[in-house]
Amino acid sequence: MTSFAKPAVALRRDRLSDQIAQDIERRILAGELSIGEALPSERDLMVHYGVGRPAVREALLWLNKKGLLAVSNGDRTRVTEPDPKELLDLLSGAAKMLVSRPHGVRLFQQTRAFVETSVARRAALLATPEQIAELEEILTASEVESNDLAAFALHDDAFHSHLMSIVQNPLVDALYHAVLELLEEQRRISLSHPIALAAAIKAHRAIFAAIKRRDPDRAEEEMAAHLSKVEETYWTVIK
Repeated sequence: MTSFAKPAVALRRDRLSDQIAQDIERRILAGELSIGEALPSERDLMVHYGVGRPAVREALLWLNKKGLLAVSNGDRTRVTEPDPKELLDLLSGAAKMLVSRPHGVRLFQQTRAFVETSVARRAALLATPEQIAELEEILTASEVESNDLAAFALHDDAFHSHLMSIVQNPLVDALYHAVLELLEEQRRISLSHPIALAAAIKAHRAIFAAIKRRDPDRAEEEMAAHLSKVEETYWTVIK
């Protein structure tokens, strides 16, 4: 590869795999290696860096874990565009430990509120007539299923996910779904409250009305009120 035509940087003898990974990452970030470009073979990389196969493989696997390289058997390792979901998955272990405690639950509830209130505001500004019509269809379907908790939960997911799709930001979308997955227990408990479904439908209808009117301030306020009520219901039920 032309990107590896230059002399190799001098490497210290300690932690060779880390240094190889850092050099390849530097090349990617500097644009010397572009998305989709294949790296030299493992043998060529061994010669280039003057190291053994284990150091090269460990470096490539680490960069694969970071989402910078796609490593597969039988094919050349290639530079890949990081997937926002994969980036957030790297934090999943620590996040699950955090959300297992009341303080952690509150932090993720706040995070969800920060994301979704902003999304509701943007949706009021950006939604196309077709997207608004689709949102209303989802809302109507949830109202029809208002006596079926499992069915309503699916429509509830669809309502919030559709708002995310309007914003067209894959990182925000991935963050929202990661947080929602961590708050699944909170959501299940909140919806078990006798008045939860009726309250959620009313809130969704108010959010939708604000979006349809192209009123970003109102959409943000209604979403904030909705999520605040969900949080209040959760803490009431578990106490």
